[in-house]
Amino acid sequence: MDLVVARTGDRVEVVAVTDGEAGERWSVPWADLPAWVQARESVAETAGDDTPRWVWADSAATYLPLLEAGVRVRRGVDLGLQRALLRRARAVAHTPYAAAPSTEWDAQRAEAALVPAQPVDTDETLFDVAGDGPGIEECLAEHLAQREALADARNGGGLALLCHAESTGGLIAQELNHAGVPFSTAVHDAQLTALLGERDRHGGRPARMAALVERIRDLLGAPGLNPDSAPTLVTALRRAGLDVASTRKWELRGIDHPVIEPLLEYKALSRLHTANGWAWMRHWVREERFRPDWVAGGVVTGRWASRGGGALQLPRQIRSAVRADAGWRLVVADAAQLEPRVLAAMAGDAAMAEAGAAGDLYAALVDDGVVDTRDHAKVAMLGAMYGSTTGEAGALMPRLRRAYPRAIGLVDAAAAAGERGEAVSTWLGRTSP
Repeated sequence: MDLVVARTGDRVEVVAVTDGEAGERWSVPWADLPAWVQARESVAETAGDDTPRWVWADSAATYLPLLEAGVRVRRGVDLGLQRALLRRARAVAHTPYAAAPSTEWDAQRAEAALVPAQPVDTDETLFDVAGDGPGIEECLAEHLAQREALADARNGGGLALLCHAESTGGLIAQELNHAGVPFSTAVHDAQLTALLGERDRHGGRPARMAALVERIRDLLGAPGLNPDSAPTLVTALRRAGLDVASTRKWELRGIDHPVIEPLLEYKALSRLHTANGWAWMRHWVREERFRPDWVAGGVVTGRWASRGGGALQLPRQIRSAVRADAGWRLVVADAAQLEPRVLAAMAGDAAMAEAGAAGDLYAALVDDGVVDTRDHAKVAMLGAMYGSTTGEAGALMPRLRRAYPRAIGLVDAAAAAGERGEAVSTWLGRTSP
């Protein structure tokens, strides 16, 4: 049974949907919703039945408040996430749902993507601050329309599975937002001090960075140089006789001069200080929990995103600050080389699949004589998958095409279709653009 949920003012309207037909209705005070949901979850579990499938416009607006009240659900439908999939999906392009004009649902989704995250005030519960979204009739109509579109999908149930996974991801994202990631501020502070030097009490550069700045100034003969200003730094480098067009790492590495080593070190430390330094920790880590805003299906490719905190790209140097609580363990899922393995399966490329079966796909490329080093194998493979046609990756592409014509051919065909303005779909039906 599906239970469609929508808030209006201080009440929540609920409609049961069975086999595509709306049935019983309830009106529940917003403050009583956690107990009401928990009761229905418990009854189903006790009876050995499937738990209800909770249907709402946005998991962040409804499920996160439930989590704050201590209630978890097993199954859910995020209408907003699924709509973003279905409105683009080639498998339902022939349906009235896909052909219908844009509505407020689409506008709300686009607007939500632009709102930057702000740390939650833990003194104020989400049941105090949550606002209204689409009404119950709008949610009910959207749910039924999505069911009809999925029933008519032309990809053998793949799109329905994808929608289920997307909505489940929406639940997981809110559970992450609620629980946060265990993070040791003491470990992170020690890491920053070891890498950057002692913190300046007045907000200036940490000691090691400050020392590097003085060394760079001396080597360039520029006592007032601010190395954080790219135009100023380029000017100073040129005055020192270095023909540079930018301060990019790849360009500086090709220059033989004593200033390059400390300059590259400073730039690396400056990135860490800016992106994940003490100010970052003060803003995004509260009560030993790293709390960004996780967003399922945050980009058109389906990858997750985060609003604030740089949650998907914590630098390797600070990841050990993520520490399990006492009595718990972290389970680390190693997704290394996952994408090329998926590509091999999608393309039916037996040679690439065999190379990956040995464990290290990149090392296998070297053993098979495709490239000469593991680094080149990684550059070539990632370049092929992400459309890099220039530089080192571009130079290695002909070797990959000869070794794995089916896999690289699949990527080339998708890229060509995109260039022609055509839609490209994944196995389960996610479609871009």
